[in-house]
Amino acid sequence: MLDATIIGAGPAGCVAAILLARRGRRVALVEQQRFPRDKVCGECLSSLGIEVLERLALREAIALHRPTRLARTALVAPSGTAATIDLPRAMWGISRAALDTALLEVAKESGAQLVQPGRCESIDAETRTVAVRHLATNETITIESRAILLADGKAACGAARPAATSDLGIKAHFADVDDAPDTISLFGLRGHYVGLAAIEGLRWNVAMSVPAARVKRFGGDLNALFQQCVSENAGLAHRFRAARRITDWLASPLPRFPVARAGACLANVVTLGNAAAALEPIGGEGMGLAMRSAELAAEAVDAALTGDRPVDQETLRNAYDALWRRRRVAARAAAVLMSSPRIARVTVAVLRWNGSLALPALAPLGKL
Repeated sequence: MLDATIIGAGPAGCVAAILLARRGRRVALVEQQRFPRDKVCGECLSSLGIEVLERLALREAIALHRPTRLARTALVAPSGTAATIDLPRAMWGISRAALDTALLEVAKESGAQLVQPGRCESIDAETRTVAVRHLATNETITIESRAILLADGKAACGAARPAATSDLGIKAHFADVDDAPDTISLFGLRGHYVGLAAIEGLRWNVAMSVPAARVKRFGGDLNALFQQCVSENAGLAHRFRAARRITDWLASPLPRFPVARAGACLANVVTLGNAAAALEPIGGEGMGLAMRSAELAAEAVDAALTGDRPVDQETLRNAYDALWRRRRVAARAAAVLMSSPRIARVTVAVLRWNGSLALPALAPLGKL
């Protein structure tokens, strides 16, 4: 019997696998996709995530992939007028293909047993077994372990999750964008927003939160949708006047849900990352929160294994709630602000007059 089975090899799953394997735990890491793979994401690693890398002694290893240092954020009203704010702590622009692949290699080097490409078919929380289908051979195996960690981005605690949102996350990479590479730019539109940040390799990541109804009006033509977005914000149009898209558009549902009550979760299953909670992506905190939640989860699981007792789900959920709660509220408020042209215009004007007024908003977003 293994000590832990982790479903999902994104930042949360890999960090948990690294920590548990380094403590001598026998860990299986199950991942459905082949790496490297792209994924819908703002691709901004917050200072919270960078701190996790430092504690894992991995900051320099990830820095070898040459992430872009992001030191400022710009709020751009539809007129093109912008307010630029210095970030108290710098972030990194790095693709999920680069970050996830690098973390997965460390997890393997640390001793985690990788099942890839392998799809989790079912979890039996009572017997602590996971049925996994090898997608290369179509063979199904059963993995038994003392703990199961769910890090696949899908909420296991359905009772605590509200109805799915009607928004989609949409992203692609571009080249030849005319913007400051140290700046995360947020463009206000009517009913949604667009984020832009430089990543490694002189590329730029465009990530949008878009109502599904608007995507449907364009018949799913994401190129046409983006061109309409460009026409609605003069600042966006200026930055993309000579840009060219270099990857396919990706789209996926954009979940938003709070941390579940401990009693609502599956017994013997620990959720982490976006399987534990999901917030509005506008703050660029998603990957950092996933990695920090993995530290908390790994600590709770390791303590339970040492004491041969169940994981203290209530204490872990309280720690998650403290991690996510304020960020969720602040990020949602920021999204509403940037999705209203009138409010965005006023906000930008106020911040151009006195940028220090942004500090009360940066604190709950986790930027201070």
